[in-house]
Amino acid sequence: MLSQALTSAVDAGGHWLNASGKLYPKLYPKGFAVSPFNAIILALDSDAKGCKTNLFTLFSEAKARGESVREHEKGVPFLYYNWNKYVNRNNPDDVISREAYMELPEKDRQLYKGVKNRETRMLFNIDQTLLPMSNETDYSIALRKNGNVEERGYGSKEDKQLHGHVNAFLQKMKDNLVAVRQDGSGVAHYDSGKDVIYLPRQRDFEHYNDYVQEMMRQLVSATGHQQRLAREGMVMKNGKAPSEDAVRKERLIAEIASGVKMLELGLPARLSRDSLGMVDYWTRELKEDPCLIDAVESEVNGALNVLKKAEQGEKVEYATRQNQRETARMQEQMPGHFFVSDEIRQHPSEEQRTVVIVRDAAGKAADVVLPQGASLEVNNEIKGMNKQRFTSALQKEGYDTVHFYNPDGALGFRPDDSYFADKKITVSRLKNWSIEDLSSLDATEAVNHSRDVGFDSVQMVKDDKERWALYIKPEGKDGFAVYPDKGGPQPVLHHLEAVNGQYRERACGAGAEILCHGRGEA
Repeated sequence: MLSQALTSAVDAGGHWLNASGKLYPKLYPKGFAVSPFNAIILALDSDAKGCKTNLFTLFSEAKARGESVREHEKGVPFLYYNWNKYVNRNNPDDVISREAYMELPEKDRQLYKGVKNRETRMLFNIDQTLLPMSNETDYSIALRKNGNVEERGYGSKEDKQLHGHVNAFLQKMKDNLVAVRQDGSGVAHYDSGKDVIYLPRQRDFEHYNDYVQEMMRQLVSATGHQQRLAREGMVMKNGKAPSEDAVRKERLIAEIASGVKMLELGLPARLSRDSLGMVDYWTRELKEDPCLIDAVESEVNGALNVLKKAEQGEKVEYATRQNQRETARMQEQMPGHFFVSDEIRQHPSEEQRTVVIVRDAAGKAADVVLPQGASLEVNNEIKGMNKQRFTSALQKEGYDTVHFYNPDGALGFRPDDSYFADKKITVSRLKNWSIEDLSSLDATEAVNHSRDVGFDSVQMVKDDKERWALYIKPEGKDGFAVYPDKGGPQPVLHHLEAVNGQYRERACGAGAEILCHGRGEA
């Protein structure tokens, strides 16, 4: 269906979807909206059959209402996700029905999660049923509310409302997703380096609909930025631009996703001039690669989900900014003892499927250091290192809180040595739904040394009055000086002294000794 629509657009002025201006597909009569990719399929089917609305119904429901599907009519496939089973989060063999799940106490329900079962059901447009004849009044109401431009009586009032809606939508995108600026070059484009969309003026477009769809294309492109959904066609790898195949796939995603946004507005969708030249490539790839349509479905739904969040007022932030907040405690200024962290980073191995786990029995918390893939923002699980399985296994051991880190980078694990006091450090791996500890790391000595007082500098210096003084600079602290007293070698500590790792003001009397321990030992 998609290939046929794209091919037909070459001879139809670029129009490939909703040329008559029907509204977004819904399930009749309750009006439930459908997912973006389902909407594309239903709208394409409605266009191909010349239907006046994008309202669809199940065969059984139409029959029950006395509006049966007419003879010899063919339905359209609809991807339906059935949540009729629930699995125990800690035991994959414990599967219960939805009825049994609903009977559980609220506390016990937390132990289960829904299982999404994908089914394909057949839907029929209301024009394929007996509704126009059996209930002409309801059919006429449906046409006035959800029909094409002609049936809805689209006029100047509706056109003004459309302009207002588009302007409000664009402002939300500016506030919550990406900067949009006016560009005098006459060519709309998205600068991924600056993360800015440049749009020509509305009057530079032949039709208002063309301006709206070009805006939608660029917004979809912005969702693929490396710090958002990181789609292949928008990501630089090792300083190299995306491959030509990836760019063509990205263009297809932009056309389909922008087509959905046009469908939401009740507007026709057209392919751009550049995209028309890619139709043969797209149709060939869709035919030869049976997995491509699934990948496109996923990417389109993901891009539109980001736009929907921004439209609803949710700030769509860079992943790095979110990661910085998640690891805020690791970004604070800390003492310079990182011997344990440096040792830990050597052990996580993707090849050996090993991680390092730092268990805090008192705090009922655990840190898991993976070789990579710690981010929860995207689906980047490593084979044999599923984060949910680690979480479940550690929760069974009694650790309520589990954090994931990488050995380095934005999600790097680098607390100072004092952090590891009274904690158990193991090199481990998953074994089914439990954790197997392979070896232990002893951080006792490093923890003890972290409590020592270290000094950046200990030296004799002259002040402005040519007097000798002993200058001492503790790590991470202000320096202080010790002057000999006029009556003899009676040192006076003017600022601070170290007591159990803490500094306190104190003036030493005659004959006092100064003991300096640490790297700057004196």
